[in-house]
Amino acid sequence: MDRRWDRLRKHLRYVTRYPGVMPRAAANYARMILGQERLRGVEFALTYACPGRCGHCSAAFLRRDDRPLLTLEEKKSVVRQCLALGALNINLTGGECLTLPELSEVVKACRPRRTVVSLATNGLLLDERHCDDIARWGVSIVTVSLDSANPTAHDAGRGIPGLFERIMRGVDLLQARGVEVFLCTILTRQNIADGDAEAMQRLAVEKNVMLTVNLPCPVGGWAKEDVLLDEAQRAFHREFIIRPHVRWEGSSNYFRMGCPAGVEKLYLSPYGDVMPCNFLHVSYGNLRERALADIWRDILTRSPFNRVHDRCLIAEDTEFLRDVIEPIDQSPRQPIPVGEHPTAAETLLRPVGAGLVSAPKQKKGD
Repeated sequence: MDRRWDRLRKHLRYVTRYPGVMPRAAANYARMILGQERLRGVEFALTYACPGRCGHCSAAFLRRDDRPLLTLEEKKSVVRQCLALGALNINLTGGECLTLPELSEVVKACRPRRTVVSLATNGLLLDERHCDDIARWGVSIVTVSLDSANPTAHDAGRGIPGLFERIMRGVDLLQARGVEVFLCTILTRQNIADGDAEAMQRLAVEKNVMLTVNLPCPVGGWAKEDVLLDEAQRAFHREFIIRPHVRWEGSSNYFRMGCPAGVEKLYLSPYGDVMPCNFLHVSYGNLRERALADIWRDILTRSPFNRVHDRCLIAEDTEFLRDVIEPIDQSPRQPIPVGEHPTAAETLLRPVGAGLVSAPKQKKGD
């Protein structure tokens, strides 16, 4: 299938399923035609607490018990700033965000009738009570991590016996309440070779859910592992993500498929750090110190995150891995402030011009 038609088909799903978002999406396109940049999505980690024990976890490397978490009012302010910059999707993640007592208040601040609000979870807490809450709050999508279509293999990788069955029951409970479900996995050499990747696609078709398939990145628990795919395996990924019920993080961009890090999508930590991507542990600023519009302007006026890339720099660009990711992996503290990264001037802070962002002024208190 032609990729342009595949993207159009997947975009049209949202026109009918989330009509309340369409006026804001149309306004974003109009403002972009006038030369303004608009955010599409934000990954907002609310906590790094998690009952899972995943060997490849990268969020665990960002957890700092000596740093204060954003307060509820600060989280609400962050959400308001995201919406003011155009964010159509706010994905609340972690850690395990379902452990957060004030989660309903954060969802409410996201204005779920006019925003695609999604929750990322490992599925452990998807019982009837939590699924009732999720539906009542107005959450559009729940994204559940899946490592394998084989229950034993999935549970072993997550360190939680019986988790696969909890996920499958949670999918049914959410769908019965009108909540869309995405499964999210990482394409690896092993699941390509043994057919597990295709088994997960069949499972997605069977359960009538979307399967997000991302590339493996040598960060976090995989920092010292040889996980990069070769060209044939990356070609398999490019073919795989246009199959029915399959997508990847670059499938929903405004104009073209590719990595949206920094230019269309941002990652925010529970301490207020702003990063282009959850796998790139470099902070361009902190929301307790600067407005999101100002930090995003800095990202957009520097290369390389001023444009959509055809490929994932962390999963496919060996020079970027050597010059940017390896120093981060060797650092005792993550994220590294961008100005303290040893190669920042050559790799992360190359000026490309100014005035790319015409952001609305933040209201006092935001």
